[in-house]
Parts: sequence; structure tokens; C-alpha cells
Amino acid sequence: MNFQQIAAMAVRHRYLFLCGFCAVLFLSCIGLRDVWYPDEPDIAEVALAMYLSGDWVSPRRMGVVWVDYPPMIYWAGVISAELFGGMSAFVLRLPNALVAIGIVLLTSATASRWYDSKTGLWSGFALATCLLFVYEANSYRPDILFTFFIAAGMILYAEGVLDKPRWWLRVAAFAAFGGAMLAKGILGLLLPGLVLVLWLGWIRHWKHLLELAPLSLIALAVFLPWVAGTAQAMGWDNILYEFYAQNFARFQSGFRGHQQPLHYYLLNFWTDFSPWSWLFPAALLWSSRAGVLKDRRVQLLLLWFGTFFVFLSLAETKRQLYMLPVFPAFALLIGPWLASVGKVDSETTLTSLDVPRERAVHIYSITLASIFAAIGLLLLAFAALIHSIKLRLDLHPVEMALAEPLQLPLAVLGAVMLAGGAWLGMSWRNRDSRGSLRRVGTLYALLYIVILGFVAPVIGPTKTYKPHGEWIRDTIGAEQTHIGMVYPGSMGVRKRGAFGFETGGVLVNLLETEDEVEAFFAAYPDSIVLVEGHSADAIFSRDEAAWRARKLRELQVGKTLYIAVRGAGETIR
Repeated sequence: MNFQQIAAMAVRHRYLFLCGFCAVLFLSCIGLRDVWYPDEPDIAEVALAMYLSGDWVSPRRMGVVWVDYPPMIYWAGVISAELFGGMSAFVLRLPNALVAIGIVLLTSATASRWYDSKTGLWSGFALATCLLFVYEANSYRPDILFTFFIAAGMILYAEGVLDKPRWWLRVAAFAAFGGAMLAKGILGLLLPGLVLVLWLGWIRHWKHLLELAPLSLIALAVFLPWVAGTAQAMGWDNILYEFYAQNFARFQSGFRGHQQPLHYYLLNFWTDFSPWSWLFPAALLWSSRAGVLKDRRVQLLLLWFGTFFVFLSLAETKRQLYMLPVFPAFALLIGPWLASVGKVDSETTLTSLDVPRERAVHIYSITLASIFAAIGLLLLAFAALIHSIKLRLDLHPVEMALAEPLQLPLAVLGAVMLAGGAWLGMSWRNRDSRGSLRRVGTLYALLYIVILGFVAPVIGPTKTYKPHGEWIRDTIGAEQTHIGMVYPGSMGVRKRGAFGFETGGVLVNLLETEDEVEAFFAAYPDSIVLVEGHSADAIFSRDEAAWRARKLRELQVGKTLYIAVRGAGETIR
């Protein structure tokens, strides 16, 4: 069987191929590292509280109803925990990994229906190898779920409007937007609704434009029962304020962090969507010249991508993962171009459309090959000299201890990049443009596996709270439900979720003064208090010697040092 036959088989059995490919990328490494701060342990702590309490309606963080995120991500974690009989990093990330596979298959099926089977394979392959998409598929955050419902709603609505209009597909689309609202909030309806208003106006489907408002009631019917149930626990005024703060106030200001400049997504686009982002301008130019952009479906994809991009860029609060819902649109836009590359051969006359397309691939492949080879050599040199280099750097003890275990993974990563650069350079030398694209995607997949499977677990000690949480639980005993924490400013609020999850559900009381610490010990004499290192002088201000005598242990968590202290005269196991 020659390579052409294998390629034809991959196209014919593209869904099976993509399932196997994504299973390796999204499932093989999700249990190799603990949940990482930030985000993951905070979300996991809420899911654990839901799992232990059995209250699936009102998410609670540290015992208080908390609706920074709607319940979908917690439900996913709890359902997985119920199936596996407990929570772990693998159990929590598994639903997202499976949903990511579903997004890839949905994208491939849509491209196959809208274009052809080869484009279906390339669109799915492109999405499955985008850097940010792979990372989020291996994480426990709500954005993968949000992306699935947005993509499903957009595609279902397009199918329900064009060619053979079907009302039930439009209803299903808005039910999916209701799911998006349960995953990430009211933007799950507002943003796709804005896209559809622009699209229907552009293609002059006035009748369907008038239908959007009644259809929105379907999305609200999916979302509002949970809102009403949670409002019973926290009050309508509180939940409405949180919705305003999370969606509208964060658009206007970065009052809860993540404030970034206007060009933030433009700069991050090239890395987050790599390796295909660098070919995207060439793909759009080719699509325009080939008349592909006249297709109403493609126009929807452009508005989907562009509206999200502009809206999120205008918001004061920005994070890279906020762009995740446009990844399927990106893959569907670049897929036809990727599938068209390499159709010409030495016996075929190149057309004006073919020449720049082939030239772009050749330039990109040799550039990427050179970059990978250079980085590979640097990583190999760094791995060989890591012990001497670490002495020149300002590292805290946890980072210093990583030097020896990190040496082999970095060497493996360097070797893969060096060999990958040479392998990619061979396809450029042979002027095999389609082979170059295959090798680019395959090489990135190999790098993801090496990084997620070998490098990330080694650097885990700088990101995990698990060993410290286990020590706290062993120290205070299984019956104790509270510990204290002294941490200045708002960072204590952000840090305590990780300790809560890794201790199995302990509630972390935030304290500010020595008197509050003593009051805490009066209420919970067998517990401990974690004092952030820079806050120690304030706590030890009265009688430093007496306080130092109460110290149990120092905990280095990433770059933060905590001093664990006990109550006066208390004996901790």
C-alpha cells in the first residue's frame, strides 16, 4: 500500500482517524499532572463541594454561593466523579477532553457537508492541532464546553436557514445557545445572536432575522431555571449583580483582573492558533480570489470569527482562552485552502491561484524547519548545561530542585524539535507542499505529547498544591473542616480554592490581624493557620519568639512561602 492509498483511506475513514488522533492528544496526558493554579483548583473546589453536598443547583465556593461560572463545568466534573467514584485530575479533565473530540468531529462533519470529504479531514486535523485548543482540551475550565455549544448552535442554525430551511434545526440551535449560557453566562446568547443578526442582514434574510427574538426565548428557557434555583439561595439582587459584574462590568473595566491592551488578541493570535495562523492570511486571500467568500456559509464563518475577535478586543478584560469559541470557524475557513494545496504536480500547469499558495507553503515550511532546528539545538545545550545555568538564575527552592529531573525531558523536547526541523526541511527540499502541511501538523502533535506527557509533570511542583493539601489534612485530621489563612489584598481569595480542593473540602477562613488569628484558634483549636511569608512580620509583631515557637512547618507553593502555625498551647498530630 503506497502513501497515496493511505491518504485516501484516511480521507474515507476520517472520523475514525480523527477519533484516534484526538484520543492520543486529548486523553493520554490528562492525568499526568495535578490540577494547576490558577483556575483549575478553584473550579475543582466548587465541583468537589457540589459532589459532597449533592446540591447540583447552587455552586458554592468556600461554603458561599458562587456564580462566577454557571454550573455546566461543575456538573461535568461531578458526573465524571460519580462514574469513577471520586475526583482526580484525570476524572475532572475527562469530560473536556471528550467534548474537545466532539468539537473536532463536528467541525470535520460540517466541512465534509459544506465542502468535501478531504476538506473535512483537513479542517478537523487543523483544529485538533491548534496550540490553545489542545491545551484547553487537556485542562479543567468551562471554555471547551462553551465552544462546543457555540459551534453546535452556529452550524445548526446555518443548516436550518440555508438550502432546505427547517424550523426544528433553528430551535435546536438556540437550545444549544442555552447550553452555552449554562457553560459561560449570558454571552452564550448575546455574542452568537449578534453574529446571526449581522449575517442575516448581510444575506438579506429578513424573515429569519425577525425570528431571532422569539427563538431567544428557547435559550432563556434552558438557562433561566438554573438562575431561578440559584436565586433562591443567594437572592435575586445578588445574582443579578454577579451577572452584571461578570459580563458588562468586566467589558467596561478590568476591575477583576486580566486588563489588557486593545491589540492583545491580535498579538496572541499567531501563537494561540499556531501552527496554522501563519498561513491564515494566505488562505483568506486565496478564498477571496477563488470566489469562496461568496458562499453564504463562508460569510457566516467570517462574521463568526470577526465579530468575536472585535468584540473581545474592545473589552477591557481579556484572556487568551476567551477566543476559544472561534477556533471551529477558523478551522472551517482554512480547511478548504489546506485541502487544495498540493493538487498540482510537475505535469500540471500552475495557475495564478496555485503559485502563491504553493509558494506560501514552501516559505513557511523552510522557515519553521529552521526555527525548530535552532530551538532544538538551544534546548539540547540548555539541558546539558542546566546545572551551571541554574546557579546564575534567581530561582526559589522549588524551581532550583527541578533542574535535575527537568534535564531529560528538555533533552527529549530538543531532540524532537531538531529532528522535526530536519524532517520538515526534507519535504521543503522535495517541493512537497502537501507533505509539508502533514508534517507540520504531525510535528506539532508530537511536541504537544512531549510537553504534556514529559515536561509538564516535571514542572508540576511549581503549580500544584496537592502535597501541601495532603499534609494539612493529615495534620488537622479528617474531622476538621476549617483552616485559616493570612494573605494580603485580594490574592488570598484567589489562593484559597487550591487549598480547599487539595485538602478534600476544608473551608479556608481569610484572616488579617493577629487578633483574628487568635479568634480563629478559639473557635477551631485543633486547626492551623497559613501565614503568607510577607505577612509574618505583622502577625509576629507582639511576641515574635512566642509566635515562632508555634510554627509547624514552612510550605513553599510555587513562588509563595506559607508559614503553618498552630494555636497557643495546642498539640497538633
